[in-house]
Amino acid sequence: MKFLETWVRETARPWLLGVLGAVSLLFLLVFGAVIVPAIEAVAGGPPPDLVLFQTPAELASWLERGGDEVRRLYGWFLVADSLYPVVYGLFFAGLLWWLHPGGKAWHLAVYAVVADYLENAMHAIILASYPGFPGWAAWVGAAATLLKWAFLLLVVLRALQLAWRRWRQPPG
Repeated sequence: MKFLETWVRETARPWLLGVLGAVSLLFLLVFGAVIVPAIEAVAGGPPPDLVLFQTPAELASWLERGGDEVRRLYGWFLVADSLYPVVYGLFFAGLLWWLHPGGKAWHLAVYAVVADYLENAMHAIILASYPGFPGWAAWVGAAATLLKWAFLLLVVLRALQLAWRRWRQPPG
């Protein structure tokens, strides 16, 4: 974690946090306005990355319903999502460091990124082996999705708490 800590400390500069925040928002806009709606239109539901819990049978049904087109679109989603966790991870980790220099809250952002990459790996295995994908990959992917969102919620709550503390602290 020392190597990551150096990166996070260097990232905790207001101008860099602004750039990472803007790029994170750009990713969100592209996902939310273009990619996810295209996937939903074909499959009749959101990609598994946005579903808090999905059984292997539900995932298989979603993939079947969307056919080849949803598998193609979701493959592109995973390609874009291979960069996004690094961007939002550095933003959140740097923000937490900036709010509390030397604290350990930034680890939460790292855990969210690790869960996101585990989720993406499982979904890539599922796409590559469809239709006979291994059930364990769907279960691990579902657990990773839940962990990712839980850690992201904790990151936001901790950032709000630290920001509140910092704002309430008298100057000097």
